[in-house]
Amino acid sequence: MASSFTEQVVGGLELDAADADEFSPPEGLAARVCRGFGEWIVVGLVVMMGAEMVVRSLFGWSIQFSNEIGGYALVAVTFLALASGQLLHAYHRVHFVEARLSPRGRAWLRLGFDAASLAVSLVLLGELVRFEWITFNSGDVAATSLMTPQWMPRLVMPVGALVLAWALLRTVLADWRRVRAASNAKEA
Repeated sequence: MASSFTEQVVGGLELDAADADEFSPPEGLAARVCRGFGEWIVVGLVVMMGAEMVVRSLFGWSIQFSNEIGGYALVAVTFLALASGQLLHAYHRVHFVEARLSPRGRAWLRLGFDAASLAVSLVLLGELVRFEWITFNSGDVAATSLMTPQWMPRLVMPVGALVLAWALLRTVLADWRRVRAASNAKEA
């Protein structure tokens, strides 16, 4: 089947060439480690849900902390996957807008959008660090049987935002190289 987009394979993953090109940074160690933790957390969730179903079916009682742990795990998976999603081009791009632009215009659009995303992620990172610091100092614990100190499950939020900011910084630098290459190609 012919496709209007050529595909390239990077690290075993198929990437759309419209999003992934020679300027795109690779996933990197920090994003890979976070993605690995997220994958293992998902495996743990599946095991915990399976155990919960077996215990409810066979014995008629529940593992009381499964809802609490499940909620923490969903937050962890969400924040730990942000950087990999950025670097592996998992997020949507508006191709019908990009298709109407020149290569130079597309490069500038990507740079502007990624720079704005970096600015937002840095603000988010600052607020999450502040939130984590306040939570740690307050000594808040969950009002559950586990009495989890709230700073522990919330720690993944600033960690995920930090790795996302690093990924976006690398993406912005790659976008700048793409803009320079498109400008040089136009002049030639």
